[in-house]
Amino acid sequence: MKHLAGFTRLLSLLCLLALAGCKPDGAADALTGYVEAEYVTVATPEAGWLTAAPPETGATVAVGALLFTLDDDYQQTLLAAAESRLAEADARLRDMATGARPAELAALQARLDQARAARRLTAVELERVTALRARNAVSAARLDQAKAADESAAAAVEGLVRDVDVARLAARPAAREAAEAARAAAEAAVDGARWALERRQVRARAAGRVEQVFFRQGEYAPAGSPVLSILPPGRLKVRFFVPQAALPALSLGAPVEIRADGRPSPVTGRISFIAAEAEYTPPVIYSAGSRDALVFLVEARLPETAALPPGLPVDVRLP
Repeated sequence: MKHLAGFTRLLSLLCLLALAGCKPDGAADALTGYVEAEYVTVATPEAGWLTAAPPETGATVAVGALLFTLDDDYQQTLLAAAESRLAEADARLRDMATGARPAELAALQARLDQARAARRLTAVELERVTALRARNAVSAARLDQAKAADESAAAAVEGLVRDVDVARLAARPAAREAAEAARAAAEAAVDGARWALERRQVRARAAGRVEQVFFRQGEYAPAGSPVLSILPPGRLKVRFFVPQAALPALSLGAPVEIRADGRPSPVTGRISFIAAEAEYTPPVIYSAGSRDALVFLVEARLPETAALPPGLPVDVRLP
């Protein structure tokens, strides 16, 4: 099958060359070619249902224009969940920066006031028992009990003072760093969710005319499926084949004259590609008589003002 396809292509090319050699007066030196377009195909980054209709065929779109949208209910849910986690991380970080809540501080302060009042009582009791012991009115054991009670009350006051001071402080540096890292992770999750949501709206990366639309609103497009194609300005070229004898005279950037049926004035194109290898060679031994069958693919870029539709046969005159 491959040999048959190659033979068919060979016959087609030889026919074109024969027709080029049988043109009317004044066109004997023209080569036959055709106009080809370099389309920009816009595909779906992810699978989904099209919820907004793509532009109609023939419409002109600018860079950044909305081409189509995919359903985004799932992405909206992910974004809402990520924003909730970010709000939680912000609240935790603020809580660590401000210390204990006012109600907690008030409760600790009340316990401290109570401990100080108890300490005043033990101090008074210790002073009374000390005076009585000096007159031998109480035993030494009773004095020891009063001293122990006063020391215990003093220790309770000191402990509560430290508790109040700690409650007024922010969280430890390590705990605060952990909270800040958690907030950064939550913020990154929000950015990722927003990016995933924005991917459901596909915008044009190139300006041009919409040539074909493959999916319509309400249809399901698998991931990577082309939805439409755009023809940007200046993306037209002419492809033609040059005999090997004429190849040395060609160079990139050289002008060629392009004529189409029904168009009175020619269009000037610039050679943008010259194939390095010959194509459509017949299965014969190379000789001086058979070298004329060797041809090379050449492409010429058309100007933006050239109003030639893709697929149009044209005549090409070399410089």
